[in-house]
Amino acid sequence: MTGATLHAPVVSVCIPTYNGRTYLSACIESVQAQTFTDFEVVVCDDQSSDGTLELARQLVAADVRFRFIANPRRFGLVGNWNNCIRQARGEWIKFLFQDDTIEPACIEKLLDACQAHHKPLGFCGRNLIFEQGTSAQRRDWFLEHKVKITDTWLSHPVIEPERAIRILAQDTELNLVGEPTATLIRKSVFAELGEFDEALIQACDLEFWFRVMTNYGAVFVPEALAAFRVHLQATTALNHSKREYRALVLDGLLVRYRLAFGRHYRSLRRRGATEKSALTRRLDCMMFAAYARRQASRRTDAGSLSGEDVFGEWRAVLLRYPRLRLLAALGTVAHHFHNLTRAIGLNASPL
Repeated sequence: MTGATLHAPVVSVCIPTYNGRTYLSACIESVQAQTFTDFEVVVCDDQSSDGTLELARQLVAADVRFRFIANPRRFGLVGNWNNCIRQARGEWIKFLFQDDTIEPACIEKLLDACQAHHKPLGFCGRNLIFEQGTSAQRRDWFLEHKVKITDTWLSHPVIEPERAIRILAQDTELNLVGEPTATLIRKSVFAELGEFDEALIQACDLEFWFRVMTNYGAVFVPEALAAFRVHLQATTALNHSKREYRALVLDGLLVRYRLAFGRHYRSLRRRGATEKSALTRRLDCMMFAAYARRQASRRTDAGSLSGEDVFGEWRAVLLRYPRLRLLAALGTVAHHFHNLTRAIGLNASPL
């Protein structure tokens, strides 16, 4: 293997951090144990208040491959991911989250697979680390999800765009790649297709995998080369408990919006590519926008048990995607018309 270099490394290992002292040592040790060594490590800290950045510096004081970025302001989860990408100097991006670890051969095997099959995205299987307090229901969901990923790609691990389109279009809400810790991404893809969408708080990685795979395909390495930690303070768990409307309803709407109108999804909307035509996807998006608007009203009237400002979340999404306001209005008219025709006994087909 090529030795480490300070200039133009092949891989940039990106570790976005925020108040992540608890598991950081195991995370960093797993990077330093890699069999592939031509990498840099970019730690971007999003203004932690628990000394995460200071601990990271102490852990790798003698390792010149590490660079540390203290964000000048809070970028937020996805914003910090994107900042890591901008700071990276490598040809390939290997994400590793502060709670997670990778096996010693992870980078080597993902890079070999991507280069051998000329794919800009590689992803591997991953183990799951369940911390105390994880509910049985949540544990079962993750275990079933792990099996689903393997079962989907194992028979044909080199994934061409046409196959990705057919499979991913069957369920636009299920992440069939996994978390960024399980991936390796060619950095040039971000210049070609854009960064992670910072309007998404839960489906940010899912939507990006859609973008890459429907345009370029990917390659699956069916080995558990990464470990994803499931615990109550993880962002996914906090989103479900404190920002449920934002994470489930609005993220669902924004993914539908991108698939229906986004310029990088033209291949998905091509006639005959999937069972859903471009018109059907746009009508679905319109009706879901109306549903999201109704949910904002209902949850506000009922009072949010989690304290979530649902109307504030709705308005924030409209500021970023103003076209959704018109889609919600049209969907509301269609919804009322459908209810009216049912009330007077007409056999109107539901939109």
